[in-house]
Amino acid sequence: MLTSCREITRRPLGRLPGYPSVVSIVTGGAPGSLRARRRDAAKRRESARELAGANEVVRARLREAARLREAAERRSQGVEPGPDDPQASETLRARLVKAGAGVAVAVLAIWLMSTHASGDSIFALLRFWAFGITLPGVILWRLASPIRHNLIEDLAAGSLVGVSALILAYLTVSPLGLEHWAWLWAAPVLVAAAARPSWRERVLSRVDRPVHPVTAWLVALACSLPLYGIGRFQNLAPAPYTDARSASPELAYHQTLVAGAKYGFPLQTPEVRGEQSFWHQFTAATSWATGIDLTDLVYTIGWVPLLIAGAALIFALTDRLTPRSRWAGPLAIAVASIGGTLNVHPSASLPDGSLLSYAWGSPTQNLGSALMVLLAVIGIDLLRGRGTPATWALFVVIAVAASGAKATVLPLVICGLALVVLVRLRDRQFARTAAIATAVVSAVFLTSLLIVFGLRTSGLSIKPLVTFSKIGVYPQVAEPLAAGQLDHSALWITAITACLGLLIGSAGLLVLAGTATRWVRDPGMVFLVGIAVAGFCGMVLMDQRGTGQLSFYRTAVPAIAALAAAGVVWLVVFWVSDKRGEFLVLASVLGGACALAAARAIVKTPSSDGTPFRTPAGSLTGLVTPWIWAIGALAVVAGIVAALWKLAKLEGRPSRIATASFVVAAMGAGLFVPVQAMAQYEPMALTGRQSADRRPVGPTESQAAAAIWLRDHSAPDEVIATNADCARANGADCGAPPFWIAALSERSVMLEGLDQTTRQEIDLVFAAPTRDNLRVLREKYGVRWLYVDPIRSVVSPNLKGLVALRFKASDALVYELL
Repeated sequence: MLTSCREITRRPLGRLPGYPSVVSIVTGGAPGSLRARRRDAAKRRESARELAGANEVVRARLREAARLREAAERRSQGVEPGPDDPQASETLRARLVKAGAGVAVAVLAIWLMSTHASGDSIFALLRFWAFGITLPGVILWRLASPIRHNLIEDLAAGSLVGVSALILAYLTVSPLGLEHWAWLWAAPVLVAAAARPSWRERVLSRVDRPVHPVTAWLVALACSLPLYGIGRFQNLAPAPYTDARSASPELAYHQTLVAGAKYGFPLQTPEVRGEQSFWHQFTAATSWATGIDLTDLVYTIGWVPLLIAGAALIFALTDRLTPRSRWAGPLAIAVASIGGTLNVHPSASLPDGSLLSYAWGSPTQNLGSALMVLLAVIGIDLLRGRGTPATWALFVVIAVAASGAKATVLPLVICGLALVVLVRLRDRQFARTAAIATAVVSAVFLTSLLIVFGLRTSGLSIKPLVTFSKIGVYPQVAEPLAAGQLDHSALWITAITACLGLLIGSAGLLVLAGTATRWVRDPGMVFLVGIAVAGFCGMVLMDQRGTGQLSFYRTAVPAIAALAAAGVVWLVVFWVSDKRGEFLVLASVLGGACALAAARAIVKTPSSDGTPFRTPAGSLTGLVTPWIWAIGALAVVAGIVAALWKLAKLEGRPSRIATASFVVAAMGAGLFVPVQAMAQYEPMALTGRQSADRRPVGPTESQAAAAIWLRDHSAPDEVIATNADCARANGADCGAPPFWIAALSERSVMLEGLDQTTRQEIDLVFAAPTRDNLRVLREKYGVRWLYVDPIRSVVSPNLKGLVALRFKASDALVYELL
């Protein structure tokens, strides 16, 4: 052994086993150099800090969960709340402040509804929502949910549970002809909750985590943004069906679907006899329960409570991911309701999936998105092992209701659950709960495809990237080509521009992409990521008539917003260790909005010839510069915030503060354009809104009165034929059919265009009527009434001698076939 030691001591230091040479240590050219060791030590210290921060978050969540369980056990045993109980420290003043936030939203909603609706209709709707939907829904929600999170979640989720129960009750009693009494589903729920002491105690128990007053007001402000943006815009337009120039054919079509759901079973679409309808059962049931006219429900007041409930539930979804954050939920609501897209081009709008773009114009999307959020909230609880048999039952009920509300909801939920299963299989584990939920939702979806949709695809097909030919800058950069051909260069330019705007507008998603190892083991996060990815892929890979494929993305927007807000929270928590990180978020959001305002002001004004992205020589221009200005302005804001943070001697590295500020500012910039539009609202100018060969697609007041007269003097199963079935007066191109006749009369209308034979038969009745063709119309198609517009087309004077005139106006005649 002594010989070995001497031999080792004789060796040069650089040749000892396991030691680098002296030269390599000095020069830094070997793995064991001083530079490399310092770099490794810095990495280890950084990893240790990040691990410590992550462990602290986990420990805080465990402490919070233990405290909540103890508080719940004390209350169940009748023990007074202890000093650690959140309810014990909540003062009466704090509760009044939070109640003031809810009152503020209610006052705004009533003010917006009162412009075009009567006080009786508003009172009837609010009374029904309070006692016929929300109250029994909250009871069911509290019985099924194992944890009382907060009152905002209880009211929002309970309202949507009540909506789902009403839909199923309506579908159950409709075959029996008892549509009038579907609202009575609430009675047994209220009686059972009052009669059973255990249920009553559970329903009346206090929440475990009451929200902070600041959070309550932030949620109220965020929910008010889409409410004001939609409601105020509609209030500045004429009342529905009072001015033909302001008509909305889309909403008139939706109103016909509601009328079809209101009468008879199976559901019928009244504008075309024999076509099946599968939407708006909820609105039809509300009409029966309240007696409110369908026009008010569809146009003016029906969408308001549903929008508030859906927006508020986004807070609950985000709270599942960031339970201790005061501002993450309101930020997610703002991004999902009006933001989520960075529009840097003043002359072009990028695709928008926010509530502001569809909550009024597409009632089905409004309901479908809200139910998707509710399914996501329940799904996260189930995947995290917090569910009970009652939670599973409620999950199935909501899935069944969502299957008939919007066809895009369940496919996204299935994709999210499937991703959880695949991620667990990668880790050599089996996600039993996710697999069961996938099977259940898949069964519900396949059943709805067969029963509700009749295995119809409604024109949906797989056409990658075709979506971008209908949105964004494509019409302004594409070369003129033959019909049916696409400019692929312009297609890719639009795709890159649109995806960049969506990604920067939800920049918090970038944080998740870089921190996957932290959340990939959370099945709730993986579930939402699957929904978000599926929604985006559905928009990009699918095509449908118009832009129907955007429904995939719009349905996933609440999940995307919640994930983006969670990413921002993690960035602030891990990188900005100071507790005053909330001020960084506020300053960055406001700074991001100001940055985009400055960038859009700097960008060159579009050319007057309507080609802002084309030079006189025909080359493209102005596509990249706005992005440079916008991103540069956001970087300046991030630098300013980081500098001020450093001057205030707050904790956190300047580079990390700047990065966090840039991400938050980017999301704040997405809010600028919608808020700017709201600030510039003016009464709608209706002059010059029709061309020489096109009549307005809406009715005049006298034409609307004729359709309403038909509703009041005809039976629900009677059919109407009309010559007013084209948007154009010359009839050469029918354009959009006038759905307002079926919408206001709430009766089935035989429109032309079904097939050539039917069209000829109807044309012949008005152009050359005889007793024989009138008898064919009555016996073959069941037509009882003729709605005639003498201005649309030439009507034979012999018609009035063969049928009975029942209603007469200068531009509308109603005849009855005897």
